[in-house]
Amino acid sequence: MKDSILSQISLLNEEEKSRLYLIIERFLNDNEVDIVNEQVKEKVAVANNCPHCESTKTRKNGRQYGVQRFVCNNCKKNFRASTGSVTAHLKKKELLKAYIPNMLAGYSLEKCALLTGISKQTAFDWRHKILSALGKYQKSQMLSGICESDDVFIEFSEKGNQNLDRKSRKRGKSIFVKKKRGINDDKVAILISCDRKGNKHLQVATRGRISAEDINTILKDKLEPKTVLCTDGHRSFEAFAKKNKLEHQTIKVSAKEYVKKGIYHVQHVNQTAQDLKKWLQSFNGVSTKYLQNYLNWYALKSIIEENEVKKTIVMILTSFSAWYEFKNIINLAYIN
Repeated sequence: MKDSILSQISLLNEEEKSRLYLIIERFLNDNEVDIVNEQVKEKVAVANNCPHCESTKTRKNGRQYGVQRFVCNNCKKNFRASTGSVTAHLKKKELLKAYIPNMLAGYSLEKCALLTGISKQTAFDWRHKILSALGKYQKSQMLSGICESDDVFIEFSEKGNQNLDRKSRKRGKSIFVKKKRGINDDKVAILISCDRKGNKHLQVATRGRISAEDINTILKDKLEPKTVLCTDGHRSFEAFAKKNKLEHQTIKVSAKEYVKKGIYHVQHVNQTAQDLKKWLQSFNGVSTKYLQNYLNWYALKSIIEENEVKKTIVMILTSFSAWYEFKNIINLAYIN
């Protein structure tokens, strides 16, 4: 029987083998991950902090539909273990265990919807709730040792917006459409930072030219003491390093200076920028309001690939700011 099954599997093509693997993996995960229990365990671990006012002065307040409820002694609001998480307000939350591996495998929305048994719109919403959950781990990422940092620019996009304040543009380049030259508000600045341990932090900074204040807002709490900052000759990085009393090594690539003192360079961050742009192309255009979510995904991609599927699912399910991050997307300063 065993030999018969193995011989049949060997006849499958790569796509069919991949799909079979995911089906088996989904079956195992369905029997291993208990969503409610995992969320309750994490809630207890973080002292049941109130998701509304972040107070630690909370207490148990009965159960609802078999789920533990809490009340905050500070703001008097009630919450459950799932409040603020990916599963908040979901009617088919058990299907998330099947959806997450398909999404992280890089499958299209249509394929994820088909394999999970949900609509394409639901697949889209779940994708961004999950990526919003990953934002928690991006924000907690610390960089140390030698840290390389640089800014990269992506075209501002209103993909999917049905209420544009301008005439819609045709795809591709046109000789009849005048484009602004240089750095301007039609471009979104992303600050990319990485250290030699492989840790990455990527965040949308602003539209147009990046300032020292933008860099300070993003990086001031991300660098461990005695971190050496390596950048190009951008004055904003110099101002940031001076303000935070960091050792700053400037690499003048324009003057064909690629390595300084044998160890300082910006090759890792430049390679990361190239890989990011190539990876984003696979999504056929990313709306600027969802750009940070994709940066969360890219920054943690290597960690997710190394993790067991169950561990990644638990990591996503136990982020209690995901729902709020997802709902706040429409209020991002750089999309208005």
